[in-house]
Amino acid sequence: MTNTITQYLAECAGHPALQLMVLFLGPFVLEEAALVAGAGLVAAGELSPELTLGTLYAGVVVSDWFLYGLGVLAARSRRIRRFVGDRNIASGREYLTGSTFYASLTARLVPWLLPPIFLASGYLRIGFGRFAAINACVAFVYVGVFFWMALRFESLLIEHLSQWSWPIGSIVLLVGLGVLRRSSKRRKQRDPGVSRL
Repeated sequence: MTNTITQYLAECAGHPALQLMVLFLGPFVLEEAALVAGAGLVAAGELSPELTLGTLYAGVVVSDWFLYGLGVLAARSRRIRRFVGDRNIASGREYLTGSTFYASLTARLVPWLLPPIFLASGYLRIGFGRFAAINACVAFVYVGVFFWMALRFESLLIEHLSQWSWPIGSIVLLVGLGVLRRSSKRRKQRDPGVSRL
């Protein structure tokens, strides 16, 4: 996934408007890859940091709204409501209503939980205004911190490894995500009582 976004950006070299469009759409696929790719473009001098950061932030927020909207649409399906079950719907609504901030924070810190949490927020009709406001604040901090850390890392790679910076940065990102995914699976195995929602 990271290589696909990187490949599109490489093909758009010298076309800032196309690069920004790919960066905006990147979070719909994998936001960490889009953030790393954006940092790489800034480190290489292709784009300005402010414009890139603003585009990435907008893409992250709009992609979150998209997931929420898909959840709202899923709630209209009787088949999905039967599959999820009334008890899970009630407990999910109670958790997400009382812990919207913590749910949003968890979704950002454990990337593969983001789609289920945001889909569930829409499905359970957590107020969109509340969801959007809390998530926008959490995303603002997350995107800013992740972007500047990735930018610093990419700058060091370009300074010391020049043309090898993109592949090495992608590998480091994938290894990091793999380690997080493995540790999450171990936690799930220790706690088998996780509900479907």
